[in-house]
Amino acid sequence: MKPVNIKSMRIANISLVLDTIRRMGPISRYDISKITKLSPSAVSSIVENLISVGIIKESPAQVTKVGRRPIELTLNEVGYYPIGIEIEKDKITGILMALSGRVLRKESIALYDNDVDRVLNGVVSIYRSLIDGVNKEDIIGVGLAVPGTINRREGVCLFSPNLGWRNVKIKEYLSKYIEGVPIFIEHIVKAVTYGELWYGAGIGKDNLICVRVGSGVSAGLVLDGKIYRGPDDRAGEFGHIIIEKNGNKCKCGSYGCLESYVSTQVLYEKILEGIHKNAYTRVNLENKSRDEILDEIIEAGKSGDRFVLNIFEELGTYLGIGIANLINILNPEIVIIAGGLSKAEDLLLEPVKRVVNLHAFPPIPEIITTKLGGLTGPIGAAAEVIEETLLKKIFEKAEEETYR
Repeated sequence: MKPVNIKSMRIANISLVLDTIRRMGPISRYDISKITKLSPSAVSSIVENLISVGIIKESPAQVTKVGRRPIELTLNEVGYYPIGIEIEKDKITGILMALSGRVLRKESIALYDNDVDRVLNGVVSIYRSLIDGVNKEDIIGVGLAVPGTINRREGVCLFSPNLGWRNVKIKEYLSKYIEGVPIFIEHIVKAVTYGELWYGAGIGKDNLICVRVGSGVSAGLVLDGKIYRGPDDRAGEFGHIIIEKNGNKCKCGSYGCLESYVSTQVLYEKILEGIHKNAYTRVNLENKSRDEILDEIIEAGKSGDRFVLNIFEELGTYLGIGIANLINILNPEIVIIAGGLSKAEDLLLEPVKRVVNLHAFPPIPEIITTKLGGLTGPIGAAAEVIEETLLKKIFEKAEEETYR
């Protein structure tokens, strides 16, 4: 029989208790014990450790039956702030977040090109704006979500078709300006998936697919409770599955990729082409940012603009084919659509669901758009900071106690 590693068991238990408080707090020690199946004494010991490092706090329950009010636990809202920043082709968005997931500050700047220095200087600028007036010791780290293949350990963007980057040493660059704060670089869809797991529709799910549809298309995969990365951390390049033999040329260099048929860029191009051909539509592209254009297109579709509805029908059909394939392979509990096109909600969901129902084996999982809005990426990048810093801190404390 394989020997039991007491230290590893304790670390797993700490993680389980912290996750339960995060998802279900305010919650009592007794209820944590019932949910996690850990003994009351084990829960109490772990909770005391969490309180001692300031990660959770306790307070009397607001409502109680006759008798003494139980003490309930929540994540601490003061201090221990992670920062999450997302780079997209046309903008950078950053947030300062509380452990509960509440966004305390938000900053965003537009990008007019993807020059490495200008983009990374923009990241530094957003970071400085977010921490203005905040005690630097309260910042636990910076998570940066980037579209492209990432070497997480070295903090290098190996290849980003959307940004036109190759072998960009992001962490090395940022460390010159963001000193004394841990920096974590992550693929944008995995950051989005972290956001859904910690604070969105993925809470409590062990198997899910998170599809991000923005300027590109990718998928985060959670299998048996863990984000699946693959041996080279490249799992999830959903936008580059081939759905049309000898189809449209993709910016990756291949032909027929899903991403060449479904993205915000494809939507803009189809709208622009229709306007140039005098299509009947209420959409007006003049003097508007890309976000404003997207909002106007979606509003037109929701108001019954037939030209726009036909485009969403086409995009949703292609996306539905891709999602049906993923469902047949992975059998998820839920599929969450995030990214810019998720703002379209039912305009995109209805054709997606119709195609999935035709091509996926039942039972069909729930398919929804994110409830975290346009901040899913930054929230997820911040959530990963929490996992990489605070959890690690608790584990180190547990290890010290093991050897006392």
